[in-house]
Amino acid sequence: MKATKQVSSQAKTTAEEQPFLESLALFLEQLPERSRDIVHARFGMVSGTPETLEEIGRAYQITRERVRQVIGGVIGFLSSEQESDKVSRVSEMIKSTLEKKSGIMEAEELLSKLSRGDEKERGALLAFLECLSLVETEKATKDRERVYVLRGFPLEKWKEVKDVARKILSQADEVLEGKELYSRFAALKRQETEKEFFDFLSVAKDIKQNVFGNWGLSSWSDIKPRGTREKAYLVLKTGGKPMHFRDIAKLIDEHGLQGKKAKSHPQTVHNELIKDSRFVLVGRGIYGLSEWGFKKGTVKEVIEEILKKAGKALTREEIVAEVLKVRQVKKSTIIINLNTFFTRVGKNEYALKK
Repeated sequence: MKATKQVSSQAKTTAEEQPFLESLALFLEQLPERSRDIVHARFGMVSGTPETLEEIGRAYQITRERVRQVIGGVIGFLSSEQESDKVSRVSEMIKSTLEKKSGIMEAEELLSKLSRGDEKERGALLAFLECLSLVETEKATKDRERVYVLRGFPLEKWKEVKDVARKILSQADEVLEGKELYSRFAALKRQETEKEFFDFLSVAKDIKQNVFGNWGLSSWSDIKPRGTREKAYLVLKTGGKPMHFRDIAKLIDEHGLQGKKAKSHPQTVHNELIKDSRFVLVGRGIYGLSEWGFKKGTVKEVIEEILKKAGKALTREEIVAEVLKVRQVKKSTIIINLNTFFTRVGKNEYALKK
Protein backbone atom coordinates (compact mmCIF):
# COMPACT_ATOMS: atom_id res chain seq x y z
CA MET A 1 0.00 0.00 0.00
CA LYS A 2 2.94 2.29 0.75
CA ALA A 3 4.16 2.38 -2.88
CA THR A 4 0.69 3.31 -4.17
CA LYS A 5 0.37 6.18 -1.71
CA GLN A 6 3.77 7.55 -2.73
CA VAL A 7 2.83 7.63 -6.42
CA SER A 8 -0.61 9.13 -5.81
CA SER A 9 0.78 11.84 -3.52
CA GLN A 10 3.42 12.88 -6.03
CA ALA A 11 0.85 12.87 -8.82
CA LYS A 12 -1.39 15.30 -6.93
CA THR A 13 1.41 17.73 -6.15
CA THR A 14 3.02 17.78 -9.61
CA ALA A 15 0.11 17.14 -11.96
CA GLU A 16 1.21 19.69 -14.57
CA GLU A 17 4.83 18.59 -14.55
CA GLN A 18 4.14 14.85 -14.69
CA PRO A 19 1.09 14.12 -16.87
CA PHE A 20 1.98 10.46 -17.45
CA LEU A 21 2.64 9.62 -13.81
CA GLU A 22 -0.51 11.41 -12.69
CA SER A 23 -2.72 9.82 -15.32
CA LEU A 24 -1.41 6.32 -14.69
CA ALA A 25 -1.57 6.59 -10.88
CA LEU A 26 -5.19 7.75 -10.94
CA PHE A 27 -6.13 5.11 -13.48
CA LEU A 28 -4.51 2.24 -11.57
CA GLU A 29 -6.49 3.07 -8.43
CA GLN A 30 -9.20 0.86 -9.94
CA LEU A 31 -6.94 -2.19 -9.62
CA PRO A 32 -5.99 -4.37 -6.63
CA GLU A 33 -3.24 -3.04 -4.41
CA ARG A 34 -0.72 -5.78 -5.20
CA SER A 35 -1.19 -5.37 -8.96
CA ARG A 36 -0.55 -1.63 -8.64
CA ASP A 37 2.57 -2.16 -6.54
CA ILE A 38 3.99 -4.72 -8.95
CA VAL A 39 3.48 -2.40 -11.93
CA HIS A 40 5.00 0.52 -10.00
CA ALA A 41 8.05 -1.58 -9.18
CA ARG A 42 8.43 -3.02 -12.69
CA PHE A 43 8.38 0.41 -14.38
CA GLY A 44 10.32 2.27 -11.66
CA MET A 45 7.52 4.62 -10.67
CA VAL A 46 8.47 4.71 -6.98
CA SER A 47 12.27 4.61 -6.81
CA GLY A 48 12.93 5.74 -10.38
CA THR A 49 14.71 2.44 -11.09
CA PRO A 50 12.80 -0.44 -12.76
CA GLU A 51 13.01 -3.74 -10.87
CA THR A 52 13.52 -7.11 -12.55
CA LEU A 53 10.89 -9.85 -12.61
CA GLU A 54 13.11 -11.86 -10.26
CA GLU A 55 13.43 -9.01 -7.73
CA ILE A 56 9.69 -8.43 -7.70
CA GLY A 57 9.00 -12.17 -7.39
CA ARG A 58 11.24 -12.43 -4.34
CA ALA A 59 9.53 -9.46 -2.70
CA TYR A 60 6.07 -10.99 -3.15
CA GLN A 61 7.15 -14.64 -2.90
CA ILE A 62 5.77 -15.49 -6.32
CA THR A 63 7.39 -16.81 -9.50
CA ARG A 64 8.74 -14.67 -12.30
CA GLU A 65 6.03 -16.07 -14.55
CA ARG A 66 3.36 -14.97 -12.11
CA VAL A 67 4.86 -11.47 -12.01
CA ARG A 68 4.76 -11.43 -15.81
CA GLN A 69 1.11 -12.49 -15.76
CA VAL A 70 0.15 -9.75 -13.31
CA ILE A 71 1.88 -7.08 -15.41
CA GLY A 72 0.29 -8.50 -18.56
CA GLY A 73 -3.12 -8.31 -16.91
CA VAL A 74 -2.62 -4.65 -16.00
CA ILE A 75 -1.41 -3.79 -19.50
CA GLY A 76 -4.42 -5.62 -20.92
CA PHE A 77 -6.70 -3.61 -18.63
CA LEU A 78 -5.11 -0.35 -19.76
CA SER A 79 -5.43 -1.43 -23.39
CA SER A 80 -9.16 -2.00 -22.94
CA GLU A 81 -9.59 1.54 -21.61
CA GLN A 82 -7.98 3.47 -24.46
CA GLU A 83 -11.13 5.45 -25.12
CA SER A 84 -11.22 6.86 -21.58
CA ASP A 85 -10.31 10.50 -21.09
CA LYS A 86 -7.24 9.68 -18.99
CA VAL A 87 -5.71 7.39 -21.60
CA SER A 88 -6.83 9.30 -24.69
CA ARG A 89 -5.13 12.50 -23.48
CA VAL A 90 -1.86 10.63 -23.08
CA SER A 91 -2.40 8.94 -26.41
CA GLU A 92 -2.87 12.26 -28.20
CA MET A 93 0.31 13.67 -26.64
CA ILE A 94 2.38 10.72 -27.84
CA LYS A 95 0.71 10.73 -31.25
CA SER A 96 1.37 14.45 -31.71
CA THR A 97 5.05 14.01 -30.81
CA LEU A 98 5.48 11.20 -33.35
CA GLU A 99 3.59 13.09 -36.06
CA LYS A 100 6.02 16.00 -35.68
CA LYS A 101 8.81 13.55 -36.51
CA SER A 102 7.06 12.13 -39.60
CA GLY A 103 5.75 9.10 -37.70
CA ILE A 104 9.05 7.58 -36.57
CA MET A 105 11.31 8.42 -33.66
CA GLU A 106 14.26 6.81 -31.91
CA ALA A 107 12.91 5.21 -28.74
CA GLU A 108 15.35 6.93 -26.40
CA GLU A 109 14.65 10.32 -27.97
CA LEU A 110 10.89 9.96 -27.50
CA LEU A 111 11.25 8.79 -23.89
CA SER A 112 13.70 11.58 -23.00
CA LYS A 113 11.64 14.27 -24.69
CA LEU A 114 8.33 13.40 -23.06
CA SER A 115 9.63 12.41 -19.62
CA ARG A 116 11.93 15.46 -19.45
CA GLY A 117 14.57 13.41 -17.69
CA ASP A 118 12.35 12.28 -14.81
CA GLU A 119 12.84 8.54 -14.29
CA LYS A 120 9.47 8.02 -12.58
CA GLU A 121 7.71 9.87 -15.38
CA ARG A 122 9.64 7.75 -17.86
CA GLY A 123 8.38 4.58 -16.16
CA ALA A 124 4.76 5.67 -16.40
CA LEU A 125 5.28 6.61 -20.06
CA LEU A 126 6.73 3.16 -20.78
CA ALA A 127 3.64 1.56 -19.24
CA PHE A 128 1.38 3.58 -21.53
CA LEU A 129 3.49 2.79 -24.58
CA GLU A 130 3.02 -0.92 -23.81
CA CYS A 131 -0.76 -0.64 -24.09
CA LEU A 132 -1.49 1.99 -26.75
CA SER A 133 -2.54 0.45 -30.06
CA LEU A 134 -1.68 3.56 -32.09
CA VAL A 135 2.03 3.17 -31.27
CA GLU A 136 4.25 0.26 -32.27
CA THR A 137 7.73 -0.59 -31.01
CA GLU A 138 10.27 -1.80 -33.55
CA LYS A 139 13.44 -3.50 -32.37
CA ALA A 140 16.83 -2.26 -33.52
CA THR A 141 18.19 -3.76 -36.74
CA LYS A 142 21.48 -3.42 -38.62
CA ASP A 143 19.92 -0.44 -40.43
CA ARG A 144 18.28 1.52 -37.61
CA GLU A 145 18.01 2.11 -33.89
CA ARG A 146 15.10 0.86 -31.76
CA VAL A 147 12.16 3.09 -32.65
CA TYR A 148 8.58 3.97 -31.87
CA VAL A 149 6.34 4.43 -34.91
CA LEU A 150 2.72 5.31 -35.49
CA ARG A 151 0.62 2.30 -36.37
CA GLY A 152 0.83 1.57 -40.08
CA PHE A 153 4.11 3.45 -40.55
CA PRO A 154 5.69 2.28 -43.86
CA LEU A 155 9.01 0.76 -42.77
CA GLU A 156 9.66 -0.36 -46.36
CA LYS A 157 9.50 3.25 -47.49
CA TRP A 158 11.81 4.27 -44.65
CA LYS A 159 14.43 1.73 -45.74
CA GLU A 160 14.14 2.79 -49.37
CA VAL A 161 14.76 6.44 -48.47
CA LYS A 162 17.67 5.53 -46.22
CA ASP A 163 19.28 3.32 -48.87
CA VAL A 164 19.02 6.06 -51.50
CA ALA A 165 20.69 8.52 -49.11
CA ARG A 166 23.45 5.99 -48.39
CA LYS A 167 24.08 5.54 -52.12
CA ILE A 168 24.32 9.31 -52.63
CA LEU A 169 26.87 9.63 -49.82
CA SER A 170 28.87 6.62 -51.01
CA GLN A 171 29.12 8.10 -54.50
CA ALA A 172 30.11 11.52 -53.13
CA ASP A 173 32.74 9.86 -50.94
CA GLU A 174 32.72 12.86 -48.62
CA VAL A 175 30.47 14.46 -46.04
CA LEU A 176 27.70 16.68 -47.38
CA GLU A 177 25.79 19.59 -45.92
CA GLY A 178 22.13 18.86 -45.31
CA LYS A 179 20.83 21.05 -48.13
CA GLU A 180 23.23 19.50 -50.63
CA LEU A 181 22.32 15.97 -49.56
CA TYR A 182 18.61 16.63 -49.90
CA SER A 183 19.13 18.45 -53.21
CA ARG A 184 20.78 15.33 -54.67
CA PHE A 185 18.00 13.19 -53.20
CA ALA A 186 15.22 15.37 -54.66
CA ALA A 187 16.97 15.37 -58.05
CA LEU A 188 16.12 11.66 -58.26
CA LYS A 189 12.42 12.62 -58.50
CA ARG A 190 11.68 11.56 -54.94
CA GLN A 191 8.45 12.78 -53.36
CA GLU A 192 9.54 12.95 -49.71
CA THR A 193 9.76 16.45 -48.21
CA GLU A 194 13.02 17.72 -46.77
CA LYS A 195 11.66 17.38 -43.23
CA GLU A 196 10.46 13.82 -43.81
CA PHE A 197 13.80 12.93 -45.39
CA PHE A 198 15.83 14.06 -42.37
CA ASP A 199 13.33 12.67 -39.85
CA PHE A 200 13.86 9.29 -41.51
CA LEU A 201 17.65 9.61 -41.47
CA SER A 202 17.66 10.59 -37.78
CA VAL A 203 17.05 6.96 -36.76
CA ALA A 204 19.47 5.34 -39.22
CA LYS A 205 22.52 3.52 -37.88
CA ASP A 206 24.76 3.76 -40.93
CA ILE A 207 24.11 7.45 -41.72
CA LYS A 208 24.86 10.12 -39.12
CA GLN A 209 25.53 13.83 -38.67
CA ASN A 210 28.84 14.98 -37.26
CA VAL A 211 29.26 17.72 -34.65
CA PHE A 212 29.42 20.33 -37.42
CA GLY A 213 26.06 19.28 -38.88
CA ASN A 214 27.37 17.53 -41.99
CA TRP A 215 26.06 14.11 -43.07
CA GLY A 216 28.02 11.01 -43.92
CA LEU A 217 28.39 7.29 -43.33
CA SER A 218 28.81 6.48 -39.65
CA SER A 219 31.99 4.51 -40.42
CA TRP A 220 33.74 7.63 -41.80
CA SER A 221 36.29 9.40 -39.62
CA ASP A 222 34.71 12.74 -40.63
CA ILE A 223 31.57 11.58 -38.82
CA LYS A 224 33.06 9.69 -35.87
CA PRO A 225 36.74 10.63 -35.51
CA ARG A 226 38.53 8.33 -33.10
CA GLY A 227 42.11 9.40 -32.44
CA THR A 228 43.63 12.83 -31.84
CA ARG A 229 44.79 13.08 -35.47
CA GLU A 230 41.33 12.34 -36.89
CA LYS A 231 39.71 14.85 -34.54
CA ALA A 232 42.27 17.53 -35.43
CA TYR A 233 41.82 16.81 -39.13
CA LEU A 234 38.04 17.25 -38.84
CA VAL A 235 38.44 20.54 -36.94
CA LEU A 236 40.92 21.93 -39.48
CA LYS A 237 39.03 20.73 -42.54
CA THR A 238 35.76 22.19 -41.28
CA GLY A 239 37.42 25.46 -40.24
CA GLY A 240 38.99 25.79 -43.69
CA LYS A 241 42.12 27.64 -42.54
CA PRO A 242 45.39 27.00 -40.67
CA MET A 243 45.18 27.07 -36.85
CA HIS A 244 47.54 27.02 -33.90
CA PHE A 245 47.70 23.64 -32.20
CA ARG A 246 46.33 25.19 -28.97
CA ASP A 247 43.26 26.44 -30.85
CA ILE A 248 42.82 23.01 -32.44
CA ALA A 249 42.86 21.37 -28.99
CA LYS A 250 40.36 23.94 -27.71
CA LEU A 251 37.95 23.33 -30.59
CA ILE A 252 38.19 19.56 -30.16
CA ASP A 253 36.91 20.04 -26.61
CA GLU A 254 34.33 22.72 -27.45
CA HIS A 255 32.68 20.43 -29.99
CA GLY A 256 32.67 17.45 -27.63
CA LEU A 257 34.96 15.34 -29.80
CA GLN A 258 37.05 14.30 -26.81
CA GLY A 259 34.08 13.15 -24.73
CA LYS A 260 32.17 14.85 -21.92
CA LYS A 261 34.79 14.48 -19.19
CA ALA A 262 38.06 14.10 -21.10
CA LYS A 263 40.15 17.13 -22.04
CA SER A 264 42.60 17.55 -24.90
CA HIS A 265 46.21 18.38 -24.12
CA PRO A 266 47.66 20.94 -26.58
CA GLN A 267 51.13 19.43 -26.46
CA THR A 268 49.72 15.99 -27.29
CA VAL A 269 47.92 17.50 -30.29
CA HIS A 270 51.17 19.16 -31.42
CA ASN A 271 53.13 15.91 -31.02
CA GLU A 272 50.57 13.92 -33.02
CA LEU A 273 50.21 16.40 -35.89
CA ILE A 274 53.89 16.87 -36.49
CA LYS A 275 54.21 13.11 -37.21
CA ASP A 276 51.32 12.99 -39.72
CA SER A 277 51.86 13.86 -43.40
CA ARG A 278 48.32 15.26 -43.67
CA PHE A 279 49.38 18.20 -41.51
CA VAL A 280 51.98 20.84 -42.32
CA LEU A 281 53.58 23.22 -39.84
CA VAL A 282 53.11 26.48 -41.72
CA GLY A 283 54.08 28.88 -38.97
CA ARG A 284 55.13 28.98 -35.33
CA GLY A 285 52.83 26.29 -33.90
CA ILE A 286 50.35 26.80 -36.77
CA TYR A 287 49.16 23.82 -38.82
CA GLY A 288 47.52 23.59 -42.22
CA LEU A 289 46.50 20.60 -44.32
CA SER A 290 48.71 19.27 -47.09
CA GLU A 291 45.60 18.92 -49.27
CA TRP A 292 45.34 22.72 -49.24
CA GLY A 293 48.67 22.93 -51.05
CA PHE A 294 50.88 23.29 -47.99
CA LYS A 295 54.10 21.29 -48.10
CA LYS A 296 56.57 20.30 -45.44
CA GLY A 297 60.01 21.89 -45.35
CA THR A 298 61.88 24.96 -44.18
CA VAL A 299 61.32 28.40 -45.69
CA LYS A 300 64.56 27.87 -47.64
CA GLU A 301 63.23 24.61 -49.09
CA VAL A 302 59.93 26.24 -50.01
CA ILE A 303 61.75 29.04 -51.89
CA GLU A 304 63.90 26.48 -53.70
CA GLU A 305 60.82 24.64 -54.90
CA ILE A 306 59.18 27.88 -56.03
CA LEU A 307 62.24 28.88 -58.10
CA LYS A 308 62.66 25.38 -59.57
CA LYS A 309 59.04 25.36 -60.63
CA ALA A 310 59.32 28.84 -62.17
CA GLY A 311 62.47 27.91 -64.07
CA LYS A 312 63.75 31.47 -63.91
CA ALA A 313 64.65 34.26 -61.53
CA LEU A 314 61.75 35.90 -59.69
CA THR A 315 61.38 39.26 -58.00
CA ARG A 316 61.46 39.46 -54.25
CA GLU A 317 57.77 40.43 -54.18
CA GLU A 318 56.83 37.43 -56.33
CA ILE A 319 58.73 35.03 -54.10
CA VAL A 320 57.29 36.51 -50.90
CA ALA A 321 53.75 36.24 -52.28
CA GLU A 322 54.27 32.57 -53.23
CA VAL A 323 55.81 31.64 -49.88
CA LEU A 324 52.95 33.29 -47.96
CA LYS A 325 50.50 31.07 -49.82
CA VAL A 326 51.94 28.02 -48.08
CA ARG A 327 53.57 29.43 -44.94
CA GLN A 328 52.44 31.83 -42.24
CA VAL A 329 55.78 33.51 -41.53
CA LYS A 330 57.01 37.06 -41.31
CA LYS A 331 58.04 38.76 -44.53
CA SER A 332 61.43 39.53 -42.94
CA THR A 333 62.04 35.79 -42.42
CA ILE A 334 61.60 35.20 -46.15
CA ILE A 335 63.90 38.06 -47.09
CA ILE A 336 66.63 36.81 -44.70
CA ASN A 337 66.45 33.39 -46.37
CA LEU A 338 66.65 35.00 -49.83
CA ASN A 339 69.73 37.04 -48.95
CA THR A 340 71.43 34.11 -47.20
CA PHE A 341 70.84 31.14 -49.48
CA PHE A 342 70.03 32.51 -52.97
CA THR A 343 71.74 34.52 -55.68
CA ARG A 344 70.60 38.06 -56.23
CA VAL A 345 70.17 38.83 -59.92
CA GLY A 346 69.97 42.43 -60.93
CA LYS A 347 68.36 44.93 -58.61
CA ASN A 348 65.43 42.96 -57.16
CA GLU A 349 65.44 39.38 -58.53
CA TYR A 350 66.62 36.11 -57.01
CA ALA A 351 67.70 32.78 -58.46
CA LEU A 352 69.02 29.44 -57.27
CA LYS A 353 72.71 29.33 -56.46
CA LYS A 354 74.70 27.38 -59.01
